[in-house]
Amino acid sequence: MLSRSFRNAGYLVALAVTLTAAAGCSSPDTPTNDVSKPVCDGKLDGNAFQVLAGDSGVTEEQLRKFSPKEWTAAGSCTLYGTEHAVEIDYLWHFDTIDKLDRYKSPGPATVKTFRVGSTTGYLERTDVRVAKGNVHQNRAWLALPCAVPGEKTRDHALLEIEVKEPPPARTLDDSLTKAFVSALTVATSYLGDDVFKCSASPSPAASGPTSPSASDG
Repeated sequence: MLSRSFRNAGYLVALAVTLTAAAGCSSPDTPTNDVSKPVCDGKLDGNAFQVLAGDSGVTEEQLRKFSPKEWTAAGSCTLYGTEHAVEIDYLWHFDTIDKLDRYKSPGPATVKTFRVGSTTGYLERTDVRVAKGNVHQNRAWLALPCAVPGEKTRDHALLEIEVKEPPPARTLDDSLTKAFVSALTVATSYLGDDVFKCSASPSPAASGPTSPSASDG
């Protein structure tokens, strides 16, 4: 389930499907507790991803164009532990300037807001429909203004980055909350700075104070 803002970019679905391609991953039959294993092909450095994967840490990963060699619209990687999994997604798309404010305010599912560089991130506990009904999902996301390379304005395009876990959601205690914030900060630093060269991207350690907690549903 994509973010409330991701869902507004449905016209990119076909392009995203075309651009994403599964890469090789280790055999699920022989998981190992190898904390030195490259995370998202060695592009993300931080203990937060091990925390999100559970006590066993990351034991396997699957790449879908997470580290593009040229400008692409979408990509993702999934990290697996023996207990949990976490997915990191990105989507770049155009949007008109009069609609940008919808990316800058909490929604009804927001548990916390926090700063990642100069950008606001959102930790949400959203409803996801499954076969047996609705269940909760934890997800952290943000949207960076990010122009096409060579363009002078960055007000008409966004790079959205999301870190989420498959439902059902775990309880958002302090450790898990900090892990989501840290993981999104690391992913934003890599994707926003190293890959897409967005001027609003943070330094790897950048994150400001969180807002007061809301109910996590």
